[in-house]
Amino acid sequence: LLYPGEFYSTMNDAYHKGEFNPRERALVLSWSDFENGYKITDDNLNLGIHEFMHAMQLESLKSRDLDSSRFGKQFQKILQQLTQQEVKDKLDETRYFRAYAFTNQYEFMAVLTEYFIESPGDFKMHFPKLYQHTRQLLNFNFAGY
Repeated sequence: LLYPGEFYSTMNDAYHKGEFNPRERALVLSWSDFENGYKITDDNLNLGIHEFMHAMQLESLKSRDLDSSRFGKQFQKILQQLTQQEVKDKLDETRYFRAYAFTNQYEFMAVLTEYFIESPGDFKMHFPKLYQHTRQLLNFNFAGY
């Protein structure tokens, strides 16, 4: 569903720029915020990437194909990385990912993907293992990644 701007969500009685509603299997976006995500290519904020990652997360949980299996495996590897003290310390020290990433594991993955797409060089430099797992999660085999 597309709205011209922010919309009111009955899921939590709040205004949103985007949401993925798994119960309704609906991806809902503010078109103006979707476009803004692609106009600014280096701020690590991209509504489309963020919300589509949520859709991919749900699809990988429900499907049994090879891509879903790869996605799930890399998702677990990323979560395992987050349990390592060295990674925790670096996350605290650098504050590289915005605070919203730490809401829950699903938001972390959505934010991680925004950073991966919009600033791959910085991401790779700060967190090389997380970067590689994200690259495999998304099956990104492109030049520059």
